[in-house]
Amino acid sequence: MTLRESVRRRLPVLAVVLASVAATAVGGAPAARAAGPAELRLVPSGADYRAGLQRQVDYWNLNRLSAAALNGDGSEAAAPAAGWDDTARPWAGAGKITRTVGKLVMRMRNADGASATDGLAACTATVVKSRNKSVVVTAAHCLRVNWGLNAPLDLNQVATNALFIPGFRGENLPRVAPGTDLDQGPATGPDVAPHGVWAVTRAWWTEGWAAQANHLNNNDMAAMVVDSPADDRPVEEVVGGGQPIGFHQARKTPRTNFGYPVANVKSHSGPNFSSTGAAVIDGAPNANGVPAAQQRIYDGRSLLFSQGPSWINREWWWETNSDLMKTQFSPGSSGGPWFKDFDPSTGEGILAGVTSHFAQSVSGGLDLVAEAESRAPSPYMAGTHFGDQEEAAFEAAQSVTPGA
Repeated sequence: MTLRESVRRRLPVLAVVLASVAATAVGGAPAARAAGPAELRLVPSGADYRAGLQRQVDYWNLNRLSAAALNGDGSEAAAPAAGWDDTARPWAGAGKITRTVGKLVMRMRNADGASATDGLAACTATVVKSRNKSVVVTAAHCLRVNWGLNAPLDLNQVATNALFIPGFRGENLPRVAPGTDLDQGPATGPDVAPHGVWAVTRAWWTEGWAAQANHLNNNDMAAMVVDSPADDRPVEEVVGGGQPIGFHQARKTPRTNFGYPVANVKSHSGPNFSSTGAAVIDGAPNANGVPAAQQRIYDGRSLLFSQGPSWINREWWWETNSDLMKTQFSPGSSGGPWFKDFDPSTGEGILAGVTSHFAQSVSGGLDLVAEAESRAPSPYMAGTHFGDQEEAAFEAAQSVTPGA
């Protein structure tokens, strides 16, 4: 199950993609391998660059940001009665993590030419150290996904606009009422975006994702270049430095990951829902059998973290280049950082992977049987482990001059 949270306005709700596979696809021929990472350009270079940058930012007024960044059931966050644990708890510390990790929101459009249907979506992303000081890392599926199967796994989308808000202050984001005109609304200010709003101008995803943009592929990572029409400094200088990024880091070692969980309907330990669709913790176990004392409600406002051992994900009986953790997050946390050697006193670690998708079980695997609206089948999540392909995407991003 993909962990990107998606919504549509003026249209039926856009189902979050499942990391599931139709049986007919399992034995199919592998997709042709692309030559290196693929690029997506969202703001064209040239004389119109600054104006295009401003248009990208202006699209995300507070109403549209709220529609993308917060949950769709109207509920505010509620902690589990039994208390938070290492599988998920709000980050109450300080340090670099509070400035480098942020909310990524995207406008997605059908890429198959059949329609121009738009959807709004939310992920998590991280500022990393780079030569051009302008690189932000997330999951590839936050920008491009193509299952090429029958409904509900027929999603074929690409981002046409993406905005990154480092240090996102979701507690100050007002919720929009159903039916609100998203074309109208005040600009996003420093109470929500203390380090500014940053348009994604260019992005590269891995060679594997370019060949097969779904979770049959485990190279789910994208490196983005961001720029701001309101600040001539690169994002690293504004936030006080990026997180170190590492490739081929030791596996089967402890990890600390972060994200902005949004959707409750997909959460393994989420609440029940009333007949009107409201999230409720009503004393009854949820559909996964999780007791009421362990259920929680997410709203997309807060940065949460999880920490503990990691191990190698196994899919179709072989080891993959993704790792597993027991993590009680939900859609919206896609692209969030997986740190090796994270130091809570400084808020810094080595970015060794990003959140990709829910796992079928403690052993990993894709969810082959769940339907599009079902809950996560287990409290385990897979994160892309950064190797050669991820390094190539990062190298492409850090090698360009923003605006070029």
